[in-house]
Amino acid sequence: MTRRAGAPRSSRPDAETRRPPDIESTDASTEADGRLRYRVIHDQLKSAIALGNIAPGLVLLEGPVARIFGTSRVPVRKAFEMLHAGGLLITFEGRGYLVARADGSAPEPLRAPISEETLGFDRPPEPLDIPTNAERIYNSLEAAISLGIVFGHFRIDESHAAEAFGVSRGTVREVLNRLRDRGLVEKSAYSHWLCGPLTARAVRQDYELRTLLEPAALRASAPTLPREKLEAALRDIERAIDDPDSVHAAALHHLETTLHDTFLAGASNRKLLATISHAHMPLIVNHAFYDAFRLHPEMGTLTEHRTVIELLLQGKFDAASEALATHLRNGEARTRQRLKVLAVLPDPNLPAYMQRIA
Repeated sequence: MTRRAGAPRSSRPDAETRRPPDIESTDASTEADGRLRYRVIHDQLKSAIALGNIAPGLVLLEGPVARIFGTSRVPVRKAFEMLHAGGLLITFEGRGYLVARADGSAPEPLRAPISEETLGFDRPPEPLDIPTNAERIYNSLEAAISLGIVFGHFRIDESHAAEAFGVSRGTVREVLNRLRDRGLVEKSAYSHWLCGPLTARAVRQDYELRTLLEPAALRASAPTLPREKLEAALRDIERAIDDPDSVHAAALHHLETTLHDTFLAGASNRKLLATISHAHMPLIVNHAFYDAFRLHPEMGTLTEHRTVIELLLQGKFDAASEALATHLRNGEARTRQRLKVLAVLPDPNLPAYMQRIA
């Protein structure tokens, strides 16, 4: 994107007092450590051993314990290693670990089927509905990239990102691959992860694609939409119109996702939906814009949403599709105006793993 240092000051209300906040990484090594899978498994097994609910000498294997906790073997292995370091488990010549006696001595191996009862649980442990490392860092990495691309062209350093988040490079790579599927990053011929710059031309092309395809997808999906879902969406929009200052970035993202994703999902053409999803970069950037500056949506955006939903409720599917096309054309103009505002603002303090190229 061409930077416009000489753009009129009037094109950026509040630009004198606003600047993008620092984008901070989440330190995954300390963030909610008690919520990590291995920590939960460790704590539950440690408690059961300490209470004497697990027979000394019981042979613990990764696979059976992982099945009981509904997880993979990796966090179980980590939990076993921690229990071994604490003297509660003992290695022996066979596979797995032995549960030590209370005095720390090694009993004879007791090989028995592993169940909730043999692990000292009165009932099966609650499923470990805990985000993976990739899930936990996804939003932070997406937010940093979404904001950065409107200010220039960046290389994303896997090693620095892994260090910043306290995760493996493989975890960072998994997230970046997901973001590549959404068109937010790309990989160079030298296997470098690159993002940006977001240009007015790219915005125009994405909106052209969406204006052609989203109305068609809505027309195909509309007959499948449950009335209660449409009524709930209308209530959400009307609340936002009544009090737009209450609509923060996450709430606006929900409204946008409902119209531009959920309402289209009933279309049977999966390739059509995949193409639309790949053109959603403006939605991502708009979300970053609102979040970074703590802004609220324009009334035009909200009333256009309401028009589409009302027409869907009336069964006027062709008219709803036309209203969606109008909304997208207006959305392009609004997004390009936001780019002009951002072009004259100082660069945000982006994480060190985002290294400016241009």
